[in-house]
Amino acid sequence: MMFDSKDVALDALAAQCLRVRELVDTVGDPLMRAVIDLLLLEVARALAETSPQERAGGA
Repeated sequence: MMFDSKDVALDALAAQCLRVRELVDTVGDPLMRAVIDLLLLEVARALAETSPQERAGGA
């Protein structure tokens, strides 16, 4: 999969992580839940670091 910009790739990653999180909740493993939550946090931080102009163009 190729993406035009870093923020588009991060948006796609966030969406996939949210889907995985739902599956992890179904499994009910607290360690897996902590790991996916940590990954989501890091993706959110990376998204927040993208420039406002880049984010506005993708919205």
